[in-house]
Amino acid sequence: MATLELKLERTSFVNAVSKTQGVLDRKSAANVLSHILLESHDGSVRLMGTDYDVTIQADVGCEVLVAGGACINGKSLFDVLKNVDDKELQLRALDNHWIELTAGRSRFKLAGVSPTEFPDLSLPTDAQWRAIPTATLKDLIEKTEFSVSNDETRLNINGVFLKMQPADDGLCRLTMVSTDGHRLSRVELDADVGGYEGEERSAIIHKKGVQELRRLLDTDDDVVRVGFAKGNILFQASGTIFTVRQIEDTYPDYQRVIPKSSPVAIKIDRARFIRAVRRNAVLTSNKTFIIKVEIQTGKLAVTASNPDYGEGRDELDIEYEGDGMVIGFNYSYLLDVLNAIRGEFIQLEFNDEFSPTVITSPSEPGAIFVVMPMRV
Repeated sequence: MATLELKLERTSFVNAVSKTQGVLDRKSAANVLSHILLESHDGSVRLMGTDYDVTIQADVGCEVLVAGGACINGKSLFDVLKNVDDKELQLRALDNHWIELTAGRSRFKLAGVSPTEFPDLSLPTDAQWRAIPTATLKDLIEKTEFSVSNDETRLNINGVFLKMQPADDGLCRLTMVSTDGHRLSRVELDADVGGYEGEERSAIIHKKGVQELRRLLDTDDDVVRVGFAKGNILFQASGTIFTVRQIEDTYPDYQRVIPKSSPVAIKIDRARFIRAVRRNAVLTSNKTFIIKVEIQTGKLAVTASNPDYGEGRDELDIEYEGDGMVIGFNYSYLLDVLNAIRGEFIQLEFNDEFSPTVITSPSEPGAIFVVMPMRV
């Protein structure tokens, strides 16, 4: 006898399954972590998935024909759903924990496991919620996500650092920082945060949580609710809640990495610089990825050379008078920063060819990027 039967609108269900299966751990020895738990509620079905670092709960409106639950492989379910065309679906649990999915004249039977095998994913009850404008949080993520470290031995930089502190006029200053040791991104924005009462809050958000949060931010909601709880940080929008395990460690003193002042400051057309870097990147070694930035009075040249492919040079006019110098960069690090900035112009600041290079934009004063040079 079936323990769950639903009628669903395809688009909303596919969107929920897409978000949920994104957090699943397909490599875990625990098979159930590659599955999505479905539980019926009054007029809706709740989808839950986890890898223990990130947990997602998404509610989708539907017609509940038979109340109950099911647990189905997330990838299999998503692969089937994205290839059916009918607007309405019917999902029914079978006696062997499989489910039957019907879409028009198409019918699929997918393997599942008992819902009782799924871990208990109760939401923290001590969360203190604040409402951050969606556009603000999205901007913070887009300018920091790319420089999160992948070094699993340094857990404290395996995520973005989020800090809330009081600003002028009752606003909240939101700071987000990421670094991988080769580059650093720091963004500060003042925003009207709902429920904010002037307290200081901070958390290191695990990198997988950051990746999934970016998908959550593709919403029509004006604000995203952010909840701080012991050991976790929660994000809620459009009927979906992410619970992300905080990294219980101290974030490095990132202020020490940012030079207090730099004697050399060069203004460059961002789009022109991007094109120059990309053109020369094709001639770099696939081991070092190094391009050179040559600075002379009145001009900047982007160059690359490779004995197997050849050499390239691209010149830009700049306002600069001083000693010539050559700085080496990993071109992908430069492009990540240049693509995160939206302003027409950028500014490069540095002391010499061996010191960290600071990249900013006059139109985005809250964003600072630091890129370490490479020896050439």
